[in-house]
Amino acid sequence: MERTFSHRVTILEWSAIALFALGTLYGFWHRQNVALVVLGTVFVLLTILALDRALHTSYVLIPDDVLIVRRGRFARERRIALSDIKTIRELPLAFRLGNFVLLELTNGRVESVQPENNKAFIAAIQKRL
Repeated sequence: MERTFSHRVTILEWSAIALFALGTLYGFWHRQNVALVVLGTVFVLLTILALDRALHTSYVLIPDDVLIVRRGRFARERRIALSDIKTIRELPLAFRLGNFVLLELTNGRVESVQPENNKAFIAAIQKRL
């Protein structure tokens, strides 16, 4: 059975999106300066990428015992075999504004995810291990 967990968008992500949007507004407000128009264009792209990542990130557990991490439509998906997961920990974000799940893999790499329901996500992974 396939199980999908949606991404929890935190106040830090919304703040970054708001700052990128303000940078866009500032860059396009001063149209006489070419450098600021270019900067505004860069901020438009950053705003689009940040919104895409915040709204379209999902974590899918498929029956093949693989976790698929999709970080938006523009990024490549990452496939993690559940047998490669060494430890799962829930850790706080900066300034304790939330928490995330840290997956430590057997090859020494780590992957951080922020599902809506951390406890259900951890339980679903541990159930399949």
